[in-house]
Amino acid sequence: MKVQDLKVAVVDDNVFKSMEIKRALEFNGISNITLLNNQEDVWNLLNREEVDLIVTDMHYPLEKGAEADLHAGYILLEKMKEKGIQIPVIICSSLNYLPEGAVGVVWYNRMKDLNFEFKEVLGRVMDNLSKEL
Repeated sequence: MKVQDLKVAVVDDNVFKSMEIKRALEFNGISNITLLNNQEDVWNLLNREEVDLIVTDMHYPLEKGAEADLHAGYILLEKMKEKGIQIPVIICSSLNYLPEGAVGVVWYNRMKDLNFEFKEVLGRVMDNLSKEL
């Protein structure tokens, strides 16, 4: 599998940040990107389609129309583990931490160029995916 073949779900309730992430992924050759703003939509997508990579913020609503949950990213990772879902997850957050279960982190800062930050982490994702094959 090549990086341009990845189907990526981006989960963030901030439209501007989602678009910056999308642009950075496109810069790195990925075009099959689905933008989501709540965890309910993530589970609906995973039930319908195969996804190769999830890029998630840590704070966003668990359901449509709900307030942002400060633990949403952790909840996503925990539910994926419980369900045996082994899709690589990259955290893209303004808080620079790497929770268990994530393959990498891109620290979000409007002053940073996300293109090259994602390039490094996507390289690790592709290495891990090639080892699984």
